[in-house]
Amino acid sequence: MRDVLKNLAVLGLIAALPACAADNGRYPSLALRPYETGAAPVSPAPDDPSPIRPAISPEALAALRSKAQNAHAAFLTQESAAAPLARAAAGQSIETNARAAALTALAELTSRRGATSAVLADLDLLSVEAATALAADPALSATQTEVAELLAREDAGIARLWEAMGS
Repeated sequence: MRDVLKNLAVLGLIAALPACAADNGRYPSLALRPYETGAAPVSPAPDDPSPIRPAISPEALAALRSKAQNAHAAFLTQESAAAPLARAAAGQSIETNARAAALTALAELTSRRGATSAVLADLDLLSVEAATALAADPALSATQTEVAELLAREDAGIARLWEAMGS
């Protein structure tokens, strides 16, 4: 009896096996694909590749450059007013009016520097966005360098005044 049951079970499995091989469209074909045979169609290269769009429009970049130049001009005006005050405060004690006036002028000068620094920060942010979008923008880099040079000149001017004041 056991042998009969075993045979029936084996026959049942054999009968059910072809049902597993039915093609109901759920599984991909195992036939060779075109790229596997080396006969893949080659797509033609575009005739006019589109250039990468710049991270910022030229008008917006010109506006930022102008903003930095205006801030630098205001700095230079403030620097020319602070220079005589710093020289007058040289060697003076901290309690003197000359020293207080020079410190106030240097604080205003540092505030003017902050306006130029803010423009550079905006340009740095745009540069980071361009880098993450893999859209290098030479005009943005040039403007960023230009504003960084203005800021370096402002830093040197402030350092000269502090040195002249003798702090």
